[in-house]
Amino acid sequence: MIFVSLCSALMLAAVDESVFQEGVRSTEAQSAEVQATQFHVPPGFEVQLVAAEPDLQKPMNLAFDSRGRLWVSGSIEYPWAAQGEGRDTIKVLEDTNGDGRADRISTFADRLNIPMGLYPYRDGVIAYTVSEIVFLRDIDHDGKADRREVLYGPLDSPVDTHGMQNAFRRGPDGWLYINHGFANRTTIRGGDGSAIQLHSGNTYRVRLDGSRVEQYSWGQVNPFGSEFTEWGDLLTADCHSKPLTLVIPGAYYSSFGKPHDGLGYAPELMSHHHGSTGLAGVAYYSSGNWPEEYRQNILVGNVVTSRIHRD
Repeated sequence: MIFVSLCSALMLAAVDESVFQEGVRSTEAQSAEVQATQFHVPPGFEVQLVAAEPDLQKPMNLAFDSRGRLWVSGSIEYPWAAQGEGRDTIKVLEDTNGDGRADRISTFADRLNIPMGLYPYRDGVIAYTVSEIVFLRDIDHDGKADRREVLYGPLDSPVDTHGMQNAFRRGPDGWLYINHGFANRTTIRGGDGSAIQLHSGNTYRVRLDGSRVEQYSWGQVNPFGSEFTEWGDLLTADCHSKPLTLVIPGAYYSSFGKPHDGLGYAPELMSHHHGSTGLAGVAYYSSGNWPEEYRQNILVGNVVTSRIHRD
């Protein structure tokens, strides 16, 4: 009986390996320049390559500063957090000649550990790195961080690194709004004694000086990406629930095994799922550079279907 079971296991292993190999492409990976030509975009639009490997590694979050520079957090460690010092970075990208391509790329901070969220601020950047929210500052103005101030932390070690603390977005009220990702449990304390306990999807806000933390809403499964409209409405993208959520202060949103407060869940902004559970990243367009029909539109990334949806 043992011999038969062993033979069956070996046969199944061989079959599984064969099936797996059928799904592995034998071709070399295409260059970023070639990939940029393969996007399908509306008439009048084009895709421009700003930066690519080896200058960047697994870009996580990005944000523009007041000087028009693009800050990008990138990771080598993801999805496995380093047990000691990390190898990840936050880089600053500049287009000095106006051709759309970053021709000046500098490393502002290194030795980070999956820097998931970032917000350029004053002489540096506020960022999350496992397991704390820090203010990385350039005191001597040489373009590199030389001071690291812990604003919130140490935080609990993440169980799932796909979301953690992400999508740092400054609100019109001056607070910094942050998403909390799936499966993680985190206790965050402010300098004034305030404290919140988070489990899986949530949205919270913090003061930029480390003084206070507040829960903003409860629920969602795995929010990743947030955006404010010109009216001050906060929108988030969420995996597993809805592509877009209008986040109302104090509201509860559907999640896995998490009840509401007895008053019911907040109203849904949309009823469909864009054919995927892998929604991440949201951008609200309010400028006048694109045709008028795109104004006040919301763009949502879909990593499963390789699309950007327009709502």
